[in-house]
Amino acid sequence: MVARKKVWSESDAERLRALIASGASGLRASVALKRSLSVTKLKARELGVPFPSEAELRAKRRRIFQNSTDEPRLRTRLPIHEDI
Repeated sequence: MVARKKVWSESDAERLRALIASGASGLRASVALKRSLSVTKLKARELGVPFPSEAELRAKRRRIFQNSTDEPRLRTRLPIHEDI
């Protein structure tokens, strides 16, 4: 079976721009647009609005985690429900 190329419509391109502007990840945008991750990232670069690199995303997450005043979420225990 041969895969068929989906042509990018102007509305798809605008939706991709909006997703990037809202901070969506490449994976989230690709799922929303029902396209592969590589094709979605390629189109974003072609439109001049590439997704942040993985290193930039890790650094951003690290800053958010370090600036958090709450206890780390990874170390908190989940509530135990009696009815389970």
